[in-house]
Amino acid sequence: MSRTNETSGVELVVVGVFAFCLAVVAWLMKTFDVEWQTALETAPGLIVWLLVVGAGIFFGIKMETGLVRWGAPLAIALLIPVFKPILKEAAGVREMGGLVFDDMVSWYGTGWGMSLMFFGILIIGYGLLYWWHTRNSYY
Repeated sequence: MSRTNETSGVELVVVGVFAFCLAVVAWLMKTFDVEWQTALETAPGLIVWLLVVGAGIFFGIKMETGLVRWGAPLAIALLIPVFKPILKEAAGVREMGGLVFDDMVSWYGTGWGMSLMFFGILIIGYGLLYWWHTRNSYY
């Protein structure tokens, strides 16, 4: 008995996952005009975010709960930590030889700026959901 069919299937999956990861890194580099290292730091978080949000949408639709509606502001807000390396590079934070140069950093590249965006998205998103929910109910 030969196991070449089983082995080639596993190899195909591994090559496919590797190609997908490289495609995500290339997309990040082209879309946000960042260096290889920054895209490489961002890609794992983005891939995990895509898997979690995709699973949330899938199970939210299957179970017919309000998971998609009530989870949307959190999913959007979680994009801030996912894109943290890109935001820091775009804001002007540079690391060279283990030293961090952040003289003239824009507000969105700092920790408080990212926290402000994260909690702002949550407050506005859940505020809108609460407003729409109370507007459409009769109690």
